[in-house]
Amino acid sequence: MSLSIPQRGRGASRALAASQGIQPKAADGPIPVPAALSGIHMPADHYMHRGAPTEWWWNIGTLTCGDRIFGFEINAAAFRDRNFAFSQIMLSDVANQKHYQRTTSYIPPAGVDFDTWAQSDPTRDWHVGLGRIDNQLSTIDVVTGGSGYDDKTTVVVSGGGGSQAIAYPIVVGGVVTAIQLTNPGRGYTSRPTVTVVGKGSGATAKAVHSYVTMDAAWGDPTKNIAIVAKLNDRVTGTEALFDLMLSQEGSPFIVWGVGVGPIKPPASGPPLQTNNFYYSLTNLKAAGTITLDGEVHAVTGVTWMDHEYGFFGTAASPTKWLLQDAQLSNGWTLSNFCVLPGTASPPEGKPSASFVTLRDPSGQMYVHPSTMTPTVKWISPHTGVEYFLQYEVKIGDFADLTVKSLLPDQEFVLDTGSVYEGVASVTGTFKGAAVSGTGWIEQAI
Repeated sequence: MSLSIPQRGRGASRALAASQGIQPKAADGPIPVPAALSGIHMPADHYMHRGAPTEWWWNIGTLTCGDRIFGFEINAAAFRDRNFAFSQIMLSDVANQKHYQRTTSYIPPAGVDFDTWAQSDPTRDWHVGLGRIDNQLSTIDVVTGGSGYDDKTTVVVSGGGGSQAIAYPIVVGGVVTAIQLTNPGRGYTSRPTVTVVGKGSGATAKAVHSYVTMDAAWGDPTKNIAIVAKLNDRVTGTEALFDLMLSQEGSPFIVWGVGVGPIKPPASGPPLQTNNFYYSLTNLKAAGTITLDGEVHAVTGVTWMDHEYGFFGTAASPTKWLLQDAQLSNGWTLSNFCVLPGTASPPEGKPSASFVTLRDPSGQMYVHPSTMTPTVKWISPHTGVEYFLQYEVKIGDFADLTVKSLLPDQEFVLDTGSVYEGVASVTGTFKGAAVSGTGWIEQAI
């Protein structure tokens, strides 16, 4: 079984705002969106929505330890309609120009329970979790694929103090290309041994431990959010442990100004099955530690969490998009995106129509047409995909911003559908004044 991991993204167009009667013109300044139009209701909507085809909580941002800069992503997502969940964790060490990343899939019923993996009851403490801290088997990596294997090949998990793990090999042309862990078992206090058994030879594999947990107290779960996550780099095996406390200051960032976009005709099903719901916490005061390869770094920063749920396309028709997020020195935050037509890549050096959501320091939401111009092409040595390391974002006569990646190689390498998720800097002008800030570049091309 091979999984195509969907990526989070805006998955909609400026028509979402227009559908609510908000139709800004390019020549005008950003148009304020009345709070009464929001389809997001806190704190209840911060919890899991049972029955939603998709749902995730996606944390990104810039953290610093003195002069040292780290970019990070910690994402937990469930795709009930496609029958699996996954976590994505990444760390960019800007000073050393190193990037670490891991995507881990979880298969029901043993790997994930779609009704309990996150808390759905808003009268209880908030929780999101994939993987287990106390079970050191989360996924299995193939080290060498060997040769001569067939469909009778099996995988044996032994040792580690645990039991009940079940895994299946994926064999292509006699080579073991992947191992699908359908049951992580229980009680593995150390990493078990993984053995490929069959008529072939040379295949080896290793157990990997990775997890994501997010917790906050009932009442206002946007405050004092404890996030603990473990990353084992897909290529080098380098480990990074995140232990962070995040606390939102101010109101949520309501994507598209209204937080809900109709994707399918209303008559085709209930709201969770036909709409895409989206909001962010863009002023999360963060503190904690990142332990990288055994070295502890005390970090601080202001980070960003997206929560998206509802309908998000299909496996047969995946959405491709470009996105830039920014937290500016003047207190404004913004998220700019465009959806790519078909499989087309954006033209280098030429502006593409996009759409931006903005939040001012008081919490007022705005929307506006924009353009993004990709520059500085970078070709991934892992996948051959062409990405861009810099985007010029123009919001009418209101703002001209440059969003620049701080590290070229920030690609999530996947079996299919790799994506670029990168920490960035922001410079430019906003309302005629110079600004700077932290940013994020996302590219699903």
